[in-house]
Amino acid sequence: MRKFEIKKNDENQTILKFLKKVYSLTPLSVIHKWLRKGDVKINGQRIKDKTTILKLADQVEVYDSSKPVLRDNFKIVQDLNLKVVYEDDNLLVVDKPANVEMHSPINESLDDIVKTYCFNKGEYNPQEENSFVVSHVHRLDKLTAGLVIYAKNKISLDILLEAFKNHDLIDKYYLAQVYKRHWTGDFTAKGWIDYDPEIQKSLYSERKRDFFKSAETVFKLIKEEGDILLIEAHLITGRKHQIRATLEYFQLPIINDFRYGGHKINHDKMIFLTAYKIVFGQLPGQLAYLNHKVVELKI
Repeated sequence: MRKFEIKKNDENQTILKFLKKVYSLTPLSVIHKWLRKGDVKINGQRIKDKTTILKLADQVEVYDSSKPVLRDNFKIVQDLNLKVVYEDDNLLVVDKPANVEMHSPINESLDDIVKTYCFNKGEYNPQEENSFVVSHVHRLDKLTAGLVIYAKNKISLDILLEAFKNHDLIDKYYLAQVYKRHWTGDFTAKGWIDYDPEIQKSLYSERKRDFFKSAETVFKLIKEEGDILLIEAHLITGRKHQIRATLEYFQLPIINDFRYGGHKINHDKMIFLTAYKIVFGQLPGQLAYLNHKVVELKI
């Protein structure tokens, strides 16, 4: 028998969702069987309803020999080099360098760096958590630099993940460098996009095609220096490689983005694309204080 006390980062989720996180290596069919047979108790009462909501300080007992899995076995980063752009009790916004992966089982990743930072501050210890993991709520490509949001608790994580599904609640802006040869002025690209894993590229089309998803980006000129333009890309949707694929389609590939047709001006793997600004909209609940807040890199 295994026993768990429900903590702040575990409450207000169903017993099924909690068990799936704690027993992540156990087949879902087995977890359903525990519930059907009454092998799960909450505060001494057998629970068969998988939608039962957990409350703070509930005592959960699982009568099975399966071992729970440590949710987060991240690697401690010794040489901590992290630029925190904004931070409060619920979240932090960090500046990801180019060529750093969001998550990696092998290489040092941004996730490991952020978790080490929170661990060193005494704000996060996976040994003391049943089901919560400090998590990024959106991703950047490995080659893209810029702002990434991390949630420090489950309530904030749930709010932010939902906000990113609704693109009216959080706006993301990027800066890209392109050659001006085919630039004809500010424009909005409304089309369709699909990622092809065989060629490891996203393909953009102005016509709807099978399996393609809608994609919309607003492009605006920020600065002009000789034959190079600095343009802003405002993501309305958030598809994989959306900005890179869209600019390639319009013959405005990002400088140094060789995969998407860009002219390579040096041998660095960095492409000239940075997520430089985040604008929070009408967030609910405990994150309402962030409404209309702008977090921006000075570039």
